[in-house]
Amino acid sequence: MAWYIENGPKEETVLSTRVRIARNLEDMPFPNRMNPEQEKETEKLIENTFLSLNISRPRSNWSIVRLEEMGKMQKLALAEKHLLSKRMLEPGCGKTLIINKEENLSIMILEEDHIRVQAMSAGLDLAKAYKEATDLTYGLEDKIPMAWNDDYGFLTACPTNTGTGLRASVMLFLPGLIRTDRMRYMSDMLSKAGYAVRGSSGEGSKVMGYKVQVSNQLTLGLSEEEILRDLQHLVENLIEKEEESRSKLLQADKLGMEDKVWRARGILENARRINYEEAVNLLADLRLGVSLGLINDGLSLVSLNRVDTNIGNASLQQISGKELIDCELDESRARLIRDELKGANRRIR
Repeated sequence: MAWYIENGPKEETVLSTRVRIARNLEDMPFPNRMNPEQEKETEKLIENTFLSLNISRPRSNWSIVRLEEMGKMQKLALAEKHLLSKRMLEPGCGKTLIINKEENLSIMILEEDHIRVQAMSAGLDLAKAYKEATDLTYGLEDKIPMAWNDDYGFLTACPTNTGTGLRASVMLFLPGLIRTDRMRYMSDMLSKAGYAVRGSSGEGSKVMGYKVQVSNQLTLGLSEEEILRDLQHLVENLIEKEEESRSKLLQADKLGMEDKVWRARGILENARRINYEEAVNLLADLRLGVSLGLINDGLSLVSLNRVDTNIGNASLQQISGKELIDCELDESRARLIRDELKGANRRIR
């Protein structure tokens, strides 16, 4: 089963955890300065090295995907699930994706760096994501000399990743902090402490559905353990403040909260057309209702995760097997949501 439709620790507040590790080959230019021959040589070396690793999962559990052989919608659908970076959608950037069947562990080849190992987990589980990412990274490091400087650490195409090359991020669901207007203050505080605060689609994206991504910006001068420990502590603090804010919202107007949540459910279970932004925001209200126990008929967060994962434009078109125009996308999205919520109701009974 794919990681993004599983239960995870602190799932009422933390949607997912991601750890990315950047590495570059010794004595080879960064991807933006490589010629076609160097690209082919590097790509082949990384792929062959991966195939030679003694990994715990069977080889049949992995796929090596050539981006140039994929259709536009397939690539966009992977990006919507955060399995492929936006940068790899750009012409001439990123050649190959190696990914496992559970879609929680992957290698992006020739993105901004030669190697980007990515591990993802449901809920708050930095330790699991870190172990998955480092096990794979260490295997590659044992066989390929990596670009290293005794003063700075691992060398990367972007100086902000130099050092450990590690970026850890957590996707948070923060309706309490956002609706009580406390998130603005928290964002300023986090930025000053060296963390990036972004919308759910990463840099430059707006916050929709109360989803906020928090990640470390400092990779130089800190150990990997320090980065993870500090982020863990910060997220636990945010969870505590979010729970306080949700309690205040309930105390202030419980009936109003119930009304908002059940109106969202009514629209989602009956709409015949719905655009992406409206769907995301209504699903967020429904998620809040489940998390607070305002909806207690057995509707699960896993069911909502399954919907969230598949309602992007590219994912809908991939599911339908054809290109859809705007009204068709809205119809397909509404149908998928109705079917999933009806299916959840049947499973409950």
